[in-house]
Amino acid sequence: MIPEILKPLPILLASAAIASAQIPPVSSTPEEQARFLAGIPLPRQSALAPLQQAPEYRTHQKTLQEQWNFCREIRYKAMQHWASDHLARYPATRGVLRYLFGGPDFLNAYAFFPDTRVMVLGGLEPVGEVPPPEALSPESLGPALQALDEALHTSLFAGYFITTEMKPQLAACAFRGVLPVLYTELALTGNSIDSVSMERPFGSPGVRIIYHRPGGPQQTLWYFQADLSNGKECRRFLAWLGELGPGASYLKAASYLLPLDSFSETRNFLTRTSELILQDDSGLPYRCFLPGEWRLSLYGIYTDPLPIFKLQRDPALTEAYASPLRVGSLPFGAGYHVNSSDANLLLAVRENEALGQAYIPPVAPAAVPAFTTPSPTPRPAKVRIRKALPVPIRKAIPVATPIPAPMPVIPVPPVMPPAAPPVVAPVIVPAAVPQPVTPPAPAPIPPVQAPPAPPVVAPEPPSSAEFTVTPAPVQENPVPLTENGKPVD
Repeated sequence: MIPEILKPLPILLASAAIASAQIPPVSSTPEEQARFLAGIPLPRQSALAPLQQAPEYRTHQKTLQEQWNFCREIRYKAMQHWASDHLARYPATRGVLRYLFGGPDFLNAYAFFPDTRVMVLGGLEPVGEVPPPEALSPESLGPALQALDEALHTSLFAGYFITTEMKPQLAACAFRGVLPVLYTELALTGNSIDSVSMERPFGSPGVRIIYHRPGGPQQTLWYFQADLSNGKECRRFLAWLGELGPGASYLKAASYLLPLDSFSETRNFLTRTSELILQDDSGLPYRCFLPGEWRLSLYGIYTDPLPIFKLQRDPALTEAYASPLRVGSLPFGAGYHVNSSDANLLLAVRENEALGQAYIPPVAPAAVPAFTTPSPTPRPAKVRIRKALPVPIRKAIPVATPIPAPMPVIPVPPVMPPAAPPVVAPVIVPAAVPQPVTPPAPAPIPPVQAPPAPPVVAPEPPSSAEFTVTPAPVQENPVPLTENGKPVD
């Protein structure tokens, strides 16, 4: 009887083995992958927990933890406190945030705008992908983690990404593009990922990540690979972005591109649709902030741009920093200026942006960053600032000197172009001009003597017998006479 009862058992065991072989293993979720890339320990039941015991992973975990500890203690906490004092009271900081030219820099944007409902990042780097780490071989996982560390190094120490560094490091390894960077930053700042989807709402490749902090509402993070210079791609992007409504804009380490004529469409869009703008000197030119439209507050120190950009100071911004518009210092570096001693930020708030009631913090507490266990702040490695080249554009648009803001106009008499010389008729000059000669005095002309008068022959008197002569009365003659008594002709 027993053998007959047990006879079907091998068949049942074989069927169970076949069924178990057909059940696919549980793959990791985007949330687990983000925590894995950030070096955060995972629970034992996670498919990625065994990989965290490998020597290569422990090296990655140690390196990233040291870099993040430095960033959090030196810059991130100070940025959070500054934002709480100077930004949080404006309603625009809780709406839509446009962080163009920022690449995958979620970290700095989140420090300033943690309550934003929608955050849109833009850059030229591809979206990329994060394959399940448990599906990678040990030979490929180690180099992929090392490339991620190198891509994040400059950002965590200096505060900005270097495109020429990040592209090659995340192009040839398993974790490609900006997506692994975004995963890591979300996890380091204490956020959890709910969903990830690849989308093209206006044609360019993009990714939408829904995330939340513990106890908080869902928030949306977009990243798009898009060229923001004038053209069809730029106009499609800005049209889609405009449909989200007005909001705040953040500009940092923007390679001084917005002052160029080739970026006029993006420049005009930001100045037209922004209720609040926070930027360093590499963003919008100072001339865009017209008096009467914006309330300006300047922080920090305005110094020369980095020599690699071959730019001069903006005279209008230099003058503004010497005026009462400068209202305070900065306790952290910003943009290309790593040290707080030479960093600057400009806060522009549109005149119609109402402060409303006193700011009430959200019900949900702020996200708790990873690695909260107190540890000595490591000494940072030297950051190679010289490699911070401008963001390359499709056709290598040269970085030109930004057009300075208009200075007070001093009336100057117009400079007329020189008149053409008048046509002068040729003057014939005689070979020799005779000198005036005084003529000699004329010789005295001898007086002309009158011819001698003929002798007067008195007639013979008649005889007294014939007649008697009666003398005529003597009259004065008015006619001049000559010596001989004749009138002068």
